[in-house]
Amino acid sequence: MLVRNIAGSGWILILAQVATALILVLAANTSFADFPRLSSFLARDGFLPRQFAFRGERLAFTTGIVALSSLAILLIVVFQAKVSGLIPLYTLGVFIAFTLSQGGMLMRWYRRRERGWQQGLLINGLGALTTFVVMLVVGSSNFFAGAWLVVLLVPMMMALLSAIRHHYRSLEHQLELDRIPEGRETAAPPLVIVPVARLDRTARQAIAFANSISDHATAVHITNDPDSATELRARWPEWAGKTELVVVESPYRALVGPLLRYLDALQAQDPDRPVVVVLSEVVPRHWWENLLHNQTALRLKLRLFARPNTIVADVPYHVRKDDTPG
Repeated sequence: MLVRNIAGSGWILILAQVATALILVLAANTSFADFPRLSSFLARDGFLPRQFAFRGERLAFTTGIVALSSLAILLIVVFQAKVSGLIPLYTLGVFIAFTLSQGGMLMRWYRRRERGWQQGLLINGLGALTTFVVMLVVGSSNFFAGAWLVVLLVPMMMALLSAIRHHYRSLEHQLELDRIPEGRETAAPPLVIVPVARLDRTARQAIAFANSISDHATAVHITNDPDSATELRARWPEWAGKTELVVVESPYRALVGPLLRYLDALQAQDPDRPVVVVLSEVVPRHWWENLLHNQTALRLKLRLFARPNTIVADVPYHVRKDDTPG
């Protein structure tokens, strides 16, 4: 618009449009090419989740690419693809990045005092001052046009990065060993529990696995039907041999709560012994058939993983075409 008002609609306008388009394409390509790499550096140093540092099958930082694409799509949707709303964000973001990078070089020259540091200090100092002034002008003049979002998000993102770094440092401190333990590390024999819904192939396979790791595995049946519980008790010795069966009544048809309370009561008798919960899970022949199941094992795993001193063993049963009753 400025070029058209100044030079008219001749070749100068076309040249300005082509140059502007090339600059914007270069800037957009730089963001999409370098943000995944920058996020991998931040993840390596602990300021972003570790997933950002992993390369995908095509040797690209997939998580960074997906995150950047999702944020770009979100901005386009929120601002309804209006250039007048997106340009202030872009301009302010660019000059914040320029100011930070020039300031970083300024600190590098001052701390290292390498050869030519005074000249570098002058050049980067002037650059940092110039971009800082432009940043203030752009931010203040376009604050209500959308720049307020950048002003709000930058401190929030910095706080988030610091919180992620604090989490990794705290976790590393809690997991580190001061010395290599002497001798062989052993654990107390676990309490092996097998939740059983009914007598079928999946339950038999889970019980067989439980008996292979413990001589005192216990099957637990949660029910709200006394008649079915009585029938299960009657068939149990013939079906499961010497494996102990415990029936827990649940009048409100809940499963997770009564099982967790039973585990709490069992572990209260010997808090030092870990609990191993062996879960049987059906794996259908086709992936879409999972939608027809209630994913009880998955819900149990999500709850049990957060329970201290608890180990979850998943025993999948793969349904085959030639399976016959028996």
